[in-house]
Amino acid sequence: MIGALVFVIGFVLFLVISLVTTLPPGSMIIEQFIPDIMETGYEGLAMGIINGVIYGVIIWFIFTIAKMLYDRMQGPKEVVVKVEKEK
Repeated sequence: MIGALVFVIGFVLFLVISLVTTLPPGSMIIEQFIPDIMETGYEGLAMGIINGVIYGVIIWFIFTIAKMLYDRMQGPKEVVVKVEKEK
């Protein structure tokens, strides 16, 4: 669940940054595959969504790998199971 929160934070962050300035993956994808949108006012929004998804996935993937390595370094967790007998 925390991974989804990390993705959403990364998505929103890069969406806002892309609305202010142009970032490479989104601008290149827009120029190559959707050149018609450059003539409209939605170019910044489309670029922001594309950059948000790309960078959000990258940040989420790095977070997942780092969390997995951190959990592995902590060692195995002890699980205690308590069984009660019925009377």
